[in-house]
Amino acid sequence: VSHMTKMMAADLAPRIRVNAILPGAIETAALERYLSTREASIRQTMHAHTKMRRNGRPDDISPAAVYFASPASSWVTGKLLEVDGGAADELIPKTIPDL
Repeated sequence: VSHMTKMMAADLAPRIRVNAILPGAIETAALERYLSTREASIRQTMHAHTKMRRNGRPDDISPAAVYFASPASSWVTGKLLEVDGGAADELIPKTIPDL
């Protein structure tokens, strides 16, 4: 998604802007179906891997889409907006390993 967004932004500019929203785990019916087939602790593990300590909701994502569709982003193209409650940052090791 990252490379495609940047390439399309370069190819289609200046008439068309291309940006991407990178959502984290969002509480949807699909996620609920997935989690219902797993151990109950999976949801808590997912929460533990985000700075916000919860999964997202659809209304956490919609403002990002509204922003990209609005005049406020008229000078924004080729950008990736992570809306994941800080999940990506939680996957980075907190300590430097001994080499």
